[in-house]
Amino acid sequence: MSEEILDEGVIAPAKETVNITKDKAIYAFKNTSEDQLAEKLQAFLLKDGYKLEAGTVKNGTYGKGSKTMRILFGAFVKRFTWGVKVQDKEGATYLVFSKDEKGYWGGAIGVSQVKKEYARITSVLKNFHAAHHDK
Repeated sequence: MSEEILDEGVIAPAKETVNITKDKAIYAFKNTSEDQLAEKLQAFLLKDGYKLEAGTVKNGTYGKGSKTMRILFGAFVKRFTWGVKVQDKEGATYLVFSKDEKGYWGGAIGVSQVKKEYARITSVLKNFHAAHHDK
């Protein structure tokens, strides 16, 4: 996956650190609007094969793969869904990226697939945040 979509024209993030837990990651950006951040994230996810399945670009659910096929065929079919919330708060714009599904329909392999994809995406977002932290 490429990070260049995220890098185009984003202003430096806030001094707050990134907070990543097993189910949710929070990134704080300063001097950027909700719209700018939401558009960058959407472009990044669309390029990676995700689509907006519910809500808006600022408060929605992005997914990839078929839920029905995942239920029928388990780990043989990949299915990922992520919750995204972008909001202004206390002088910064926050991105909250969270797991919507844990992968249980795919058994242990499915859970592992979701964990790996979550780690991959949060790592890219963390690198994006870090690259713009000192600007």
